[in-house]
Amino acid sequence: MLTTPDTHTTDTTHTTPALAVRLFDNQKYGTTYGKGVYRRALYNGTVDIMHPQAKYLIDLFSYQDWMNQARTDQQMAAIDSVQEDKDALFSWIQRYDPKSKSKTLVSGVCVFSLANMSLQMVIQDDASDLCNHWQLDVRHCRQAATNQSSPQLLATNTDLEVFK
Repeated sequence: MLTTPDTHTTDTTHTTPALAVRLFDNQKYGTTYGKGVYRRALYNGTVDIMHPQAKYLIDLFSYQDWMNQARTDQQMAAIDSVQEDKDALFSWIQRYDPKSKSKTLVSGVCVFSLANMSLQMVIQDDASDLCNHWQLDVRHCRQAATNQSSPQLLATNTDLEVFK
């Protein structure tokens, strides 16, 4: 599904950073934000990493919708490392700065396989000094109180208490 070039492989001399991926149903799916321009992401998500502390945003699309968003040479090269799969959703990855509320595109790809409920992610973020690859199982979440926004799906490699 996702082939990782040597430049994106995990450095085995260091431990894999703890992360939590939370996926939310896109409540605005199918609505327009311009004339003839539709929101096509099925899920919106956040990726929280402990060390180095960083937050990323993902929007999961079908392969065709994701591929058509590629704008940079780096993204075009990333498309070559990903196999098309009709049972998977794909996302580019953006670093999120909560202070300035700015989003910055980083090198990386997220692939969520609906068939086997697994998530693969590669992030290479020079600003956060992070270059890693994860493969995680995705699980359904219990819904919180009706007045709270809670994720529908969760993937993590550690106990969530670490992130509180």
